[in-house]
Amino acid sequence: MSQPSAVIRIVAATAALVGLSSVASAQGARGSSTPAAKHAPVCAKAVKVYTDRSQIPTPFDTLEVPPPDGPVRVTNEQEAEAAELAMRGRAGAVGATGVLVTDDVQEGSDGSRRVQRRVTGIFVPADGVRARQACK
Repeated sequence: MSQPSAVIRIVAATAALVGLSSVASAQGARGSSTPAAKHAPVCAKAVKVYTDRSQIPTPFDTLEVPPPDGPVRVTNEQEAEAAELAMRGRAGAVGATGVLVTDDVQEGSDGSRRVQRRVTGIFVPADGVRARQACK
């Protein structure tokens, strides 16, 4: 086999493999682009609040809870209750039957407290009936 024809065959074979892998990747990307499981929305009072992962019944799925429109500032008990209800409402809107809430508390030198809250939506299949009943 001559040198130029061997090079042409290698280049042609490489091009064919690259073309096939591109088609396979495109098909794989389309096949894997299925949307995440959707859960029926529930009302805010149906969303349980968990403060530790060990409290969550299994099995469960995690969901992304939409963030608030802006920073949440709480200066009294009524504002805290309203903020929690709003958080539970955002979680319920994506079908969460619960939320895992973890707080990072920082004490200020002036006696103030700054709380950074992390919220993870939780969907517990076994809680579906309870959540629907709570919303009636």
